[in-house]
Amino acid sequence: MCDLRRPAAGGMMDLAYVCEWEKWSKSTHCPSVPLACAWSCRNLIAFTMDLRSDDQDLTRMIHILDTEHPWDLHSIPSEHREAITCLEWDQSGSRLLSADADGQIKCWSMADHLANSWESSVGSLVEGDPIVALSWLHNGVKLALHVEKSGASSFGEKFSRVKFSPSLTLFGGKPMEGWIAVTVSGLVTVSLLKPSGQVLTSTESLCRLRGRVALFYPGLGMAEPAAATQALGSHQGRWALSAGLGAPGARPPGL
Repeated sequence: MCDLRRPAAGGMMDLAYVCEWEKWSKSTHCPSVPLACAWSCRNLIAFTMDLRSDDQDLTRMIHILDTEHPWDLHSIPSEHREAITCLEWDQSGSRLLSADADGQIKCWSMADHLANSWESSVGSLVEGDPIVALSWLHNGVKLALHVEKSGASSFGEKFSRVKFSPSLTLFGGKPMEGWIAVTVSGLVTVSLLKPSGQVLTSTESLCRLRGRVALFYPGLGMAEPAAATQALGSHQGRWALSAGLGAPGARPPGL
């Protein structure tokens, strides 16, 4: 429901409309989960929300809202297994990245250029390592606003293009599309979208020692990285490293 209201006289700002969305019962809403939010250059707002069904199944939703038509809310079942930690729009505002606490990154794009139709066909994975930072590679397009010419009638006088290099380039100087992410243990992963549609991913560590390790026990196999905890400390110049294994699927304390 949307209640439209007229602007106030005399040029004063006034409330334009009030939208009331569908209300969910408290038993299905999970407010304890931190929510992610991102605003695109097309005035599209993306935000997350977790819903729990009557069967206790958890659905991690991504909602996309057009600020010019806020009463039309589009919801996407993200199919992320863990809580979504990051949302990031690209420079055109037509593609959206979502990353979760299991290291999965999905790239969402408009289907047929429709703001209420989204699909995810590519992505990357750093299994078991929560994503804490996410960004698109820069395409080299950067505009500067000339405040002193803000009243000019020509758009070209208000803005000028700043000399800026893309993060990566193809042959001929064409910018390479892709994204960069940082995990909680200090891994930096870069994913490149090849012209063929494939995703090329490379991962490096920020430091020699990471915060979590995967353990191998003879006869038991490889433990899940999410189940391994690690502590590192020093005393009088001596370093000590200890590791412990929790239940399968358990998270280290504080993560």
